[in-house]
Amino acid sequence: MPYTVLARKYRPQNFDEVYAQDHITRILKNAIEMKRIAHAYLFTGPRGVGKTSLARIFAKSLNCVNGPTAHPCNVCENCDEITRSVSPDVTEIDGASNTGVDDVREIQKELMYTTNKSLYKIYIIDEVHMLSKNAFNALLKTLEEPPPNVIFIFATTEPHKVLPTIISRCQRYDFKRIPIKSIVSCIDNICKEESIEIDEDAAFVVAKKADGGMRDALSLLDQIISYGSKNITHEQVLRVFGIVHFDVYREIFKAIISHNAGEMIKVLHGILEEGTDLQEFMSGLLDYIKDILLIKLKVENLDIPKNLFEELKTISEQFTDNALIYLMSYIIKAKNDLKTSSEPMIIAELAFIKLSKMAQMESIDSLIEKLSKSGYSTKEDEPVYKPAAKLHSNLVEAKKEIVVSAKEEKPKIEKLDNEIIQKNWNQIIGKIKAKMPLVVNYLQNSRIVAVGDSLIVFEAETELAQKKLMLSRDTITEIVSSHFNMKISIKIDLKKTEKIEVRRNPTLQDIEQENPDLAEFIKVTESMISQ
Repeated sequence: MPYTVLARKYRPQNFDEVYAQDHITRILKNAIEMKRIAHAYLFTGPRGVGKTSLARIFAKSLNCVNGPTAHPCNVCENCDEITRSVSPDVTEIDGASNTGVDDVREIQKELMYTTNKSLYKIYIIDEVHMLSKNAFNALLKTLEEPPPNVIFIFATTEPHKVLPTIISRCQRYDFKRIPIKSIVSCIDNICKEESIEIDEDAAFVVAKKADGGMRDALSLLDQIISYGSKNITHEQVLRVFGIVHFDVYREIFKAIISHNAGEMIKVLHGILEEGTDLQEFMSGLLDYIKDILLIKLKVENLDIPKNLFEELKTISEQFTDNALIYLMSYIIKAKNDLKTSSEPMIIAELAFIKLSKMAQMESIDSLIEKLSKSGYSTKEDEPVYKPAAKLHSNLVEAKKEIVVSAKEEKPKIEKLDNEIIQKNWNQIIGKIKAKMPLVVNYLQNSRIVAVGDSLIVFEAETELAQKKLMLSRDTITEIVSSHFNMKISIKIDLKKTEKIEVRRNPTLQDIEQENPDLAEFIKVTESMISQ
């Protein structure tokens, strides 16, 4: 007998077996019991969370010989055929393979016939967002006025690609990502059924890598069982998926705390020598720091193993919130740099060296406070440490410059004129360039042709320049108004060009209209010739 993968073997067969979608199963069960069955449903959500499985269960509940019932028997002929996907009254269609309007018309032809032996004729269309626009339009009339006892169940991972006119004709149900704890519980139950032992940490890693999808988790578990046989350990899971052990991240944080750049580089080289993908490693480190930050912020119900929680809590006590945020921001930047760099190893090494120095970075205020306490004084009778005094003075001046630049005084004017604009033009261009570097060239190539009390009129060289400046006019207006501290209007005109009139060869009629005397002469001449 061929092997059945775990994702199919342990597929939910009734509402109670569906994980983490209670908000949907409860509504569907109540709808069945109250006999409030709609003609069209839309199931949306991430992959592997139970959309098509729940569609099958709903179909069995409606067509079971004991139904409609919220508890299908799963043993009658109708239930069995639906489970094996061979029911003549429940048709499963792959929207990715049947995208055209002709496919929809085939379905519409089938709607003319009654059910074979069930109460409802049900169509389950998976990945419905893949249907073409014409195919969707062909469905509209059918969804608005469906034949009796016909039900459509659409499933999609991308509901934004489904036409709003289709969505408005369906009952929509949004499926949630399955929590890590629920996936771990499912893995434990399946391993018991299969007489397999699995570590708690190993199950957690599998659940986390599944990223909220139960089907993905069971596929990963299948892979691990093939590697580790009847006893699955944490180390085996890490080795199979190329995931870095938490101990490595702990060593990295020890090196950060001790400012030991050499140790961090050593850890990095060791990881890469084992064949670990650099991006995966950085992503794992980012998750590790995120968990530390959430613990620092006292966020509850985190998906973190119990034995790891205390370790992360201890680390969090040695860092401020801002320090952890800085670490995460810098690692995100390094990850992005790695994608485009031809020397990813150098980027990673420099990133780790900088992270090791992070704890030595302090704000200007904290440095000034420390220098003040270190012996520097402005009193004549107390010792002055010149190096410290000089550094203190520099830091104070630097801080003053920062404050002054942050509170830049804006020119106070009552009305605009050319002279004021020319004096401030370079500053205005600099501010616009900082926000819109691609637009500023069009503005610099334009000419100021008029200035009113609160109006500036620009003349663009080309239609393209005028169009680009018009699209950015609101932002330009905001920047100029803010600079002069007054409400200013901006107008963008197009430079006028002389039109060269191209005349065609004049006709006799044109000549007669321009010279009435000549026209009279021609008329008299023609009459004489005709006589």
